Amino acid sequence: MTTTSEFQRARRPEHKDERREAILAAARELAGERPVREISLGDIARRVGLAKSNLLRYFESREDVFLRLLLREWESWRVALTERLRAGGATADSLAATVARTLAERPLFCDLISEMSAVLERNVSVAAVQAFKSQSLDKVDDLGAVITERMPDLDGPHGRETIAAALIITAGLWPIANPAPRVAAIFAEDPALTRAHVDFEDRLQQLLGALITGFLNAKTPRPRKRQR
Repeated sequence: MTTTSEFQRARRPEHKDERREAILAAARELAGERPVREISLGDIARRVGLAKSNLLRYFESREDVFLRLLLREWESWRVALTERLRAGGATADSLAATVARTLAERPLFCDLISEMSAVLERNVSVAAVQAFKSQSLDKVDDLGAVITERMPDLDGPHGRETIAAALIITAGLWPIANPAPRVAAIFAEDPALTRAHVDFEDRLQQLLGALITGFLNAKTPRPRKRQR
């Protein structure tokens, strides 16, 4: 096992890669313990055994660390969703259920998506944002193509829009479905307020099913009225 002092003295390329992986692993570990927004750069540095100044030799910022982690989670979701879509049904409800289930199974990905635009894309360089956007958009395009493959009546743009909408809804729905402890305590004390709480997977499935059905109906020509 590499000691902290040996780790800090590493200068070879493979050791630098090892350090980056250790930093990402530490960030992932911390994100399994509490929401991403509560994790500071100092928290990550302490968990991996580095000073913050040393950590910044490998990542631009805390946000850069989590953007890199988000891309990895995104790729994992892309692979899993592609496999599940191709093995599942091809109705609006089944597609919506599959997308919703694979997202609900990935709380870290959902948490990162909910932080992406408002927080994670802010304190990073233009080059970092460009690289992130390019890779993430490619993943959305790939999944949109799989949606269209499974449901040919849903044209290409609508297949892509289904995936984009799933992520947009996730960004807003995840924090509501996973309230802060104080809010959860309020719900427990006042049952009348629980109507403000939602089940993430169930609500996402409902919204996506309605969206896909709407796309399909929009393509169906309406019958002409008979002239009197």
